[in-house]
Amino acid sequence: MLATAQWLRNLGYQAVPSLNDTALAIPLAIQAGLGEYGRHGLVITPDFGPRVRFGKIFTDAPLDHDAPVEFGVSAFCEVCRRCTDACPPKAIPDGEPSPVKLNRSTIGGVRKWSVDGEKCFSYWTQIVTDCMICMRVCPYNKDFSRWRHRVGRRLAATSLRTVMLRLNDRLGYGERLRPRAWWAGATRRRA
Repeated sequence: MLATAQWLRNLGYQAVPSLNDTALAIPLAIQAGLGEYGRHGLVITPDFGPRVRFGKIFTDAPLDHDAPVEFGVSAFCEVCRRCTDACPPKAIPDGEPSPVKLNRSTIGGVRKWSVDGEKCFSYWTQIVTDCMICMRVCPYNKDFSRWRHRVGRRLAATSLRTVMLRLNDRLGYGERLRPRAWWAGATRRRA
């Protein structure tokens, strides 16, 4: 990101690189067409699911941008609720999207699922690390270079999304791997 910002400056444009400061990354990523908003408060992308980190560069360079995308995430998250059920501090909402501000750590006025960041961070301090169980159990957390996961992603965008969820559960996706299995290269608990 720093190199890209420097490249833009070398071309004569202003460029200010930024990670999680200066502006909120998730709304900008959605507006730029990189993905859709998930119940767990993360952006879900078509290629990488919720496994992304965003940076941004503010510039005056004349750049084209994409339009927001829609590939069925909102409708899927309405019926899925895997992240809500798995969240230890119960920081992920179970109900419908709402514009209500939960506390000082959430932004009100936008109809969305608002994760209670205070509950989430409090849990992180108790376990002395980050959690990310919501990301692990998310059915979009797959390697979409594999055909079966691409089929699942397609099912998730249709009225057959509950079939996809049942297959996901039956095949053991989202379950925590034992460290020995993870180090051996396993991708899920059941084969």
